[in-house]
Amino acid sequence: MKFGDRLRELRKMRPNLSQKKLGEHLGLAESTISMYEQNRREPEYEILIKIADYFDVSIDYLLRGTDPKVQDKIFEDEAKRILNDPKTFIAARDGEITQEILDAALEIITEQLKEGGKKKSD
Repeated sequence: MKFGDRLRELRKMRPNLSQKKLGEHLGLAESTISMYEQNRREPEYEILIKIADYFDVSIDYLLRGTDPKVQDKIFEDEAKRILNDPKTFIAARDGEITQEILDAALEIITEQLKEGGKKKSD
């Protein structure tokens, strides 16, 4: 996975965050974000810092994909999306829901519910 793929993944994890909105936040044109996501262009270092700060990830993750907290966040965000609107999750997967995906989603939801219960009782 390249930088643009990770950027697209991070952006799509945020509901209603379009390329245009991300560009506005970063002070970039929508077309620039599009080119990044298509791996047709790479950002300057200063922009990498802004992107990392915006998504609360490391620059290392953006460039090499080696930040384990991001994977945890991806799983957490997926669980929240499923809990909030299962139809959105299924639509985002283009209707391609395998038993393996359903099992993994159920496990994530179960873990989140357990953790949420612990936090409330603490």
